[in-house]
Amino acid sequence: MRVIETVHAEPRDQMDDPGYRVNFWQPTPQGAWALDAFALLGAVDVQEVLDWIEAHASGRRFELFAEVDREAAGAFQQPRKAALVRLLGTNPNEGVSVPIGGFVKQE
Repeated sequence: MRVIETVHAEPRDQMDDPGYRVNFWQPTPQGAWALDAFALLGAVDVQEVLDWIEAHASGRRFELFAEVDREAAGAFQQPRKAALVRLLGTNPNEGVSVPIGGFVKQE
């Protein structure tokens, strides 16, 4: 980490009530990771989001993101597309090679 002193910032843009994304990860017996993903909209602040995570994590590891773009709530099967800034946590799949299939020669 690099720390630099700075004068008061005048940001180009500011969002006072961003949406948040939470990914809960839980290992499966097969060695993969099961994902439960949530969008939290209308939170007062990040502390409210952290309190929600604590109440719902049930021992699972998690990632917390702030959404950079405003995106309305959509249907469950409609993927959210807002750019994300990671605030906490890591994806357990990062850097892990996972075979997704193989070829079998038929004789």
